[in-house]
Amino acid sequence: MINKSSNSKNITIFFSIVMAALLFSCAPSSQQSARTAKKCLDCHPEMGERFKKGYVHAPVQNERCDKCHLPHGLVGGVFLRQEPPTLCYTCHQAIAPSKDQKSIHPPVVEGKCKRCHNSHNSIYPRLLKEDSEKTCFNCHEKENFKKKYIHPPVQQGCKTCHDPHKSDNSSLLSSAPDTGCRSCHQTDRDTFKKAHHNYPVESGCLLCHTPHASDSPNLLKKNLHKPVSKGECDSCHQVQGQKISTKSPANELCLNCHEKPMSGPGSIHKPYLNKQCISCHAVHASDERLLLAQPAEEVCLGCHGTGPTSTVEESTTQEKPKMTSHHQPVVKGQCLSCHNGHSSPRKSQLKDDEKTLCLNCHEKKTFAESGASHQPAPEQSCNTCHLPHESANQNLLTSPQATLCFSCHKKEADERGRFSLHQPFATANCTGCHQLHGAKEKKYLKANNKNGDLCATCHQSIQDAGDTIQSHAPVAKGECHRCHSPHSADFAYVVKQKPGKLCLECHKDVNQIIQNSKAPHKPAVDENCITCHAAHGSPHDHILKKGQPVVCLSCHNEIAEYWRQGVVHTPAVKNCLQCHQAHGSDIEGMLTKKGGLLCADCHTVTGPEFLKAHKGIKPGQDSCNSCHDPHGSPEKGLLYPVGHTPFKEGNCSPCHDGRKN
Repeated sequence: MINKSSNSKNITIFFSIVMAALLFSCAPSSQQSARTAKKCLDCHPEMGERFKKGYVHAPVQNERCDKCHLPHGLVGGVFLRQEPPTLCYTCHQAIAPSKDQKSIHPPVVEGKCKRCHNSHNSIYPRLLKEDSEKTCFNCHEKENFKKKYIHPPVQQGCKTCHDPHKSDNSSLLSSAPDTGCRSCHQTDRDTFKKAHHNYPVESGCLLCHTPHASDSPNLLKKNLHKPVSKGECDSCHQVQGQKISTKSPANELCLNCHEKPMSGPGSIHKPYLNKQCISCHAVHASDERLLLAQPAEEVCLGCHGTGPTSTVEESTTQEKPKMTSHHQPVVKGQCLSCHNGHSSPRKSQLKDDEKTLCLNCHEKKTFAESGASHQPAPEQSCNTCHLPHESANQNLLTSPQATLCFSCHKKEADERGRFSLHQPFATANCTGCHQLHGAKEKKYLKANNKNGDLCATCHQSIQDAGDTIQSHAPVAKGECHRCHSPHSADFAYVVKQKPGKLCLECHKDVNQIIQNSKAPHKPAVDENCITCHAAHGSPHDHILKKGQPVVCLSCHNEIAEYWRQGVVHTPAVKNCLQCHQAHGSDIEGMLTKKGGLLCADCHTVTGPEFLKAHKGIKPGQDSCNSCHDPHGSPEKGLLYPVGHTPFKEGNCSPCHDGRKN
């Protein structure tokens, strides 16, 4: 007997050995590295040619593909031994930043070495993708380095002063700022002293000068503190030997010239109230207006976090929802377009009351004066619905549309419990149909609701069905509201009421036929019109879902039992309505006429040929269906397949004495 378990185990061991052997055959070793590398180029000679031009990465130059790549083995593909930057740091350990590094280049922080470098070779030194200047300007705005006066080291290249990867100094500087400046500028020269009003300046260069380019002589920053521009350094400073010091603490000095903060109604910026001027302002010069130490958004967000209401403490201890919409002044760092820096008679140091403030940017005609613009609650303003800075909801909404809109529109909120919901209403996408500011239509609709333009924005295919489609009259006129509710309904497809009742409100003549008929059509009695009719349009007459006779056969399939193999009654296969009424009739079977009279419309029921066919007997007026199937039969003459024996033999005399002419 064969041991299946043992056999399976042996097979597994066999394949493991084979795979190990194959992988080992591709794995490099110290003795085989040259042979393995050569093997790579044997299969990929085009890479050897392409990657050995210009400046070449050392492993490529030495034909050691295995330094970075795994051999293919059983599975083809270019696989790195490790992901960058870990792979890069195996050789370039000196570039790897440490946790206590004062500044690190963002691409290095993100581990994206390939943002600047090619992996194999380059026409530029250090495997750069482009020359040094273009590489830097891919991220840094060129205009800040190409002004009227340019610092000579900038023209010599960024690496003159900066390390491209990491530094123990701020801004990736190769040396401390003042040390770097003194390497070119000798502070003991008379020209240097004269330029600094004979003050023994040896440090703090970046307090007044920009290091790259400026539109002002001597690379001075754009905005100078008035005492600096006038050379009145002694208004704040005093010199003791070779040491420059301030006459009193910096914040106190500011108040010698600038107005002291006064408590009162409204709001006062906390640093201003606490006389902490230099927490926001530079003391000598700045490229920012109002002598701000940094761009306004950096100054503000240094204390106010990144959220509309969050504080620095909150932003570090609570998980903040993802913000999907941002106020443009916030994005552009224009905090001072809405807020005063020091104080305001209004809350949050706003420059104006909230409504007026918003209308400084948002057109008053659209948002305030237009009757079709949604107005906030009485005595409230834009912030009824919108946040001023950023929001986790679209359009800076204070909460999701469902919560916000339904907080006021209670009646519509209750409609959400109904059976059928319009898709935008179900997903609380109110702005799918409504334009809340500057709408041209009533009820703040985005488009006209009477001619179907609004519905057509989503349901265009229904209105533009083509020339072959016969449209339902309300559809053709764009009167969608005749049948559908805009938000919700108790019937499928947001239909206002039971489809049959809805149809019969317009088709009163049909309703009268149904009510007065002794033999009404069952779907009509059940008010289930859409069993036969398409709601919007159809290529068939009377907007039937299917053409004749298929629409009738959907329910009455027994009618066609003998149509494939047998005899077919021609009217039945063409159009059921030649003999039957569509909605109801006073005659059984919903016939248009009583039996014999109906047959007589097509068949001659008098004369010698008719009598001969009926063995000389004249049938009764309503007796046609006694012998003939009106739809189809396996027998010639549409006779029923089962018949009385004498009748089947053509012998009527045993039962009938005959009614002869």
